[in-house]
Amino acid sequence: MTNPLSQDLLEALDVRILAIQRTEAGRWWNFSNVISPFSRLWLILDGEATVRHHGRTFGLQGGQLHLVPLFTLHDCKCSGRFNHYHLHFVSRLATGIDLLSSLDHDFQIPATAGVMEQFQRLEVLYPDRKLPCFDPAREDYRRYPLSAEHTEHVVPAVDRFEATAIIMLLLTPFLRSARGHQGVHSRATQQFFAVQEFIHAHMQERILLGDLARVVKLHPTYFSDSFHALVGVRPLEYLMQLRMERAQYLLLTSRASVKQVASEVGFPDAAYFTRAFARWCGKTPTRYRATYSA
Repeated sequence: MTNPLSQDLLEALDVRILAIQRTEAGRWWNFSNVISPFSRLWLILDGEATVRHHGRTFGLQGGQLHLVPLFTLHDCKCSGRFNHYHLHFVSRLATGIDLLSSLDHDFQIPATAGVMEQFQRLEVLYPDRKLPCFDPAREDYRRYPLSAEHTEHVVPAVDRFEATAIIMLLLTPFLRSARGHQGVHSRATQQFFAVQEFIHAHMQERILLGDLARVVKLHPTYFSDSFHALVGVRPLEYLMQLRMERAQYLLLTSRASVKQVASEVGFPDAAYFTRAFARWCGKTPTRYRATYSA
């Protein structure tokens, strides 16, 4: 299968560092049912641990890089000692969708020469991006990603430019293995990028099928049929998916009430939002927040 990444797609990438630090973990590094609105990249220096996701258990040992994409439910465990660098980041396209959510790729690869120096350089560029704690269940850990993003503007532009280049170098081996999966994000990105951009810009507003069709200058019926044929779902169903994913992010990273989250993702009626979220995610917004934030 050909690699789905294009130069235009990668040039539009917005990478943001949320945390970068070196940690020597012990038996306390034992967490289950972790799900986060950011990606993790670990450089294992020495020691051993395991992480389980995507139906597989990976052994983590020295000299490896391991990538856990955002919103990946995973368990991690250390029975002794685990010395590693960990980088938390987001890598969003112009559409607001994270690049890694639209791809299949390898999760674990050997670390090449110079990788440790790249992590060390990121620490120099972002000396204050340290996690407040290591327990994903604690509130200060859950709120940290949003606060880190909000302070991104204070980082000098040239430092952000260098950090983005370093992360792209670190991600390149994973992206070389990338292949478009059967998920709708991959197919929608390839065929209807402008529609994704429109949804991202107008998420809080009422969006009709005709609004999306006008973006690509097609008759609504023809647009809907074409979108369905290429992406696999109808445009309004895809719109609902983007809204539900944004709602998950807000529920995990902010103190916003369910009513506020509903409004942020285009639902003026909080009760209707709650029903829609429960159908989509299998849990009400309140239960989702309690399950993955506690």
